[in-house]
Amino acid sequence: MPVDEDSPLAARGEPTVGSRRGVGRVPLYLGAASLFLLLIGLALPHAWERELHKIGLEMASPFLSAWDHSVKFWDDFELGTKTLNQIQAELKQLRVQNTELAMKNSYLSHLQEENDRLREMLSFRQSSSFRLLSCRVISRDPSNWWSNIYVDIGWSDDGRLSSDLPVVTPRGVVGKTGIIARNLSQIILLTNENCKISAMSEVSKDQGLVVGAGTAADNKPYARMIYLPRNAQVAAGERVLTSGLGGVFPAGLYVGSIRQVLPLEASRAFGLYREATVDPGVDLTELSEMFVVLPGR
Repeated sequence: MPVDEDSPLAARGEPTVGSRRGVGRVPLYLGAASLFLLLIGLALPHAWERELHKIGLEMASPFLSAWDHSVKFWDDFELGTKTLNQIQAELKQLRVQNTELAMKNSYLSHLQEENDRLREMLSFRQSSSFRLLSCRVISRDPSNWWSNIYVDIGWSDDGRLSSDLPVVTPRGVVGKTGIIARNLSQIILLTNENCKISAMSEVSKDQGLVVGAGTAADNKPYARMIYLPRNAQVAAGERVLTSGLGGVFPAGLYVGSIRQVLPLEASRAFGLYREATVDPGVDLTELSEMFVVLPGR
């Protein structure tokens, strides 16, 4: 039924049957226009083809641009909608790779540290005037951590190996040899109370006896330097070296440094001598390779 232009439907601007038919014919019009342009292109002179080509591109460019944007949108959408299982699988793989890289890095760091340590040992051996027998730590008693260690040499490796021989590293005195077996030797550490070393301070030249003392209240290993003269001028931070007295340790080996000089007290050696605490020069928590100083030159 036709709608009068003055009717309420027309006044409200609602689409009429005629307007709907007009919208539906738009594709038909576009197709007819394209066909018309094609026929014109065939009929017109050759010189006008360029202009018609340009007009065609201008008409098609909005559709081509819309198609390109839609394709890109769906590609991005598919990329952003990975399943949870895919993400978890990738995360697991990355964790495995991270663990492998961490293990490789740790191994390479260990090799570098060992290489540096062995170079230092070789340099010390070449520059030393002592007869040195190299050894490696193979065992340590957890219950006597600061007392003894065991190394991989015995009397079968060198007949001169015996008890009470100095044990050193390039960084200082470790202790002395204890029980010697065929293929195994005990090393009495500097912090063991059974290890006694004649020593002197490097600057003041005050002499005393370094005796192992175990660990302090801060759980750090240390030794005591006893029998220092009452008027000793030794000070904290001063280096302590072997004096060569006593017949076990040759002179000039680095023992450690003075941590603290204790005041004179009647309860300590009847007030006749002073006493100091000594920090070992060698890190006794990380012992690996070392040398036994053999008799002779």
